[in-house]
Amino acid sequence: MKKITIMALLSVSLLSASSLSHDEITNMISKIKEERVGIALSKLENTSNPFIIIKKEKAVQSVEKAVEAEVRQEVEYKLHAILNHAAFINGKWYKRGDKLGVYQIVYIGKKSVDLTSEFGKKTLSIKKRNNKLFKLNKGKK
Repeated sequence: MKKITIMALLSVSLLSASSLSHDEITNMISKIKEERVGIALSKLENTSNPFIIIKKEKAVQSVEKAVEAEVRQEVEYKLHAILNHAAFINGKWYKRGDKLGVYQIVYIGKKSVDLTSEFGKKTLSIKKRNNKLFKLNKGKK
């Protein structure tokens, strides 16, 4: 496959650049045919692992501290309104890309907002209000 690709590239370059001499073309072909030498195996063995492995270890000093570490208080976010690609959440206006606690706003739609963080994804939706606070009587026409 490499040879076909090289030959195709070479033929295209020959067609587009007819000013190359026979010696220059021969020189190019000889460079292509040269065997390439990679990195020595001894150098590869001495390199460090590029992948980082994170191991989570819990060092429990007391039962109370272990329970404290596992309890995570989640803030309740309420979406009140969406207007002009901005969301009114917990009394403040936010737009896409803004931070909301540990979350980042990634999408603002017509009726919902999507949040993401390292803990996961969350979708906030506008709740329908009960519009039956008062009743209008239609008069006779």
